Amino acid sequence: MIDVTTWTAHATREPSDGFLAGMDSRWRESLAGPDASCVWYTSPLHALALAHADRATHRRRLRTVFVAHGHCELEPQGHGFTPMSELIPHDQYGPETITTEHTGGESPLAHALVTAMADPNVAVVTVFTEEQFIDVDSYDAHSSSNLQPERHGVVIPFLYASADESDDDAFEREDLLRANGFASYTVDMATIEKDPISAHRDMAVVLEDVFDEVSQLKADAAARILTQDPLWPLIVVRAPSEWNPAVTASARRGAAAA
Repeated sequence: MIDVTTWTAHATREPSDGFLAGMDSRWRESLAGPDASCVWYTSPLHALALAHADRATHRRRLRTVFVAHGHCELEPQGHGFTPMSELIPHDQYGPETITTEHTGGESPLAHALVTAMADPNVAVVTVFTEEQFIDVDSYDAHSSSNLQPERHGVVIPFLYASADESDDDAFEREDLLRANGFASYTVDMATIEKDPISAHRDMAVVLEDVFDEVSQLKADAAARILTQDPLWPLIVVRAPSEWNPAVTASARRGAAAA
């Protein structure tokens, strides 16, 4: 455990190498843990999104809900303590528990948008694939047009993309995202095994940029200087195929059946 306080952990936008090493250890330990019933502990992408979104929201003291597709045997408040509760043992607010919602067969992005519109003080983190985003049954529900920065909460979406996708695929996806009110920040996790500190630093900096942009959107809305619907930030994570949430879900169902 890193012996730090909230002051030192969040002194700068970019965490120290020591703190990033602690985040990497915590991320790997969660994936190696015994609880195979929840995607937040079995999917590399979900676990990474949880760790880094928790750091960014902890720094800003935002209440956070983590939304995932599928089912989970754990209670919504039974997912243990947040990563920052473990990495910042002297936090004045004390340990905080992870709050999750599992959507069954419903789109996690659609559910996250509804959750954010119901609570102006919440940050809703969700993870999904491009296939889920363009699914014809839920595509219309993925529009951010009803998410108003002056009176709603915020969604922090993470979208999985293959590490070897083509530029054409990336451009086509960006057009679809913008049509639905999102603009992407892309981070490459393909090097996380060779250079984990750099990979975690890249993700941390992207999250800082994302939350800064959200804050600016809300400030502009409060000042009534927004002239059109905003483009909300979305994080595209390029990663190996085994990070694909659909692959992780299939493996988890197979393990449960065995």
